[in-house]
Amino acid sequence: MVEIRYGDQYDVSDLAGQTVSEAREQFKSEYGIPEKAHAKLNGSKVKSGAEIDTVLNDDDRLTFAVSRGKGAYLVGALLLALAVTGGIFASGWINATTTLSATIVESNFADVSVNSSYTSITWGGWGFYKGTIPGGSLFNVAPGINYTGDLVVTVTIGNGDKLASVYKVLALQLEVVDQTTLTPQDISAGAGSVWTMLTLDNGQASMFIDSISDNMTVRVKNGFYITHAHPNAGWGVVPADRAPQLFCEVAQR
Repeated sequence: MVEIRYGDQYDVSDLAGQTVSEAREQFKSEYGIPEKAHAKLNGSKVKSGAEIDTVLNDDDRLTFAVSRGKGAYLVGALLLALAVTGGIFASGWINATTTLSATIVESNFADVSVNSSYTSITWGGWGFYKGTIPGGSLFNVAPGINYTGDLVVTVTIGNGDKLASVYKVLALQLEVVDQTTLTPQDISAGAGSVWTMLTLDNGQASMFIDSISDNMTVRVKNGFYITHAHPNAGWGVVPADRAPQLFCEVAQR
């Protein structure tokens, strides 16, 4: 007995000994099998030219089916895309515009300038000598209009190469004070420190000020130095080589 199937229709018939072509003709009208339907015998496709020579045996399974064209799949895929994406393929669009609001003050967030009394920081000494450095004001820091943010003030030694030929040690204790009350400010971002050291070894000192609102002054609280023995190679070719040049930079933090 041979099982024959087309779509949802199937039967088990005594077709053993007949060819696939003969079985097709026998069930063509009953099942409505079209000419373009291809045959599969036990799951393997039978070429149309071989149907006349392929003989059926007992327990064979003969199936007829029509292949769907690629065009049908493409149309189905396009319809699915339209259903999922909606208006992507539609013509036209909807838009809107708006204007943001920005208020830019016509001043810097902060300015820095040389304090007019900086010349008061003076000292004198000799070769192979230990001495102290007096206090005095260096730079003024003025926050911009309505600026109450955080700042970092960095002071750098600009001529360290010259100073190193004169000084074995040069140390300045720096602080930031309120310009009006001279109250020392926290310069450690809330950690409680009110001074820091600027030396030939570090060459740079940064001071972190939280929520600045008033004008500030960067000051030397005090300091000390030790000079090389004189004469010494390159021992300050000119007197200016023996005086520190300081550079101040203010940045937003």
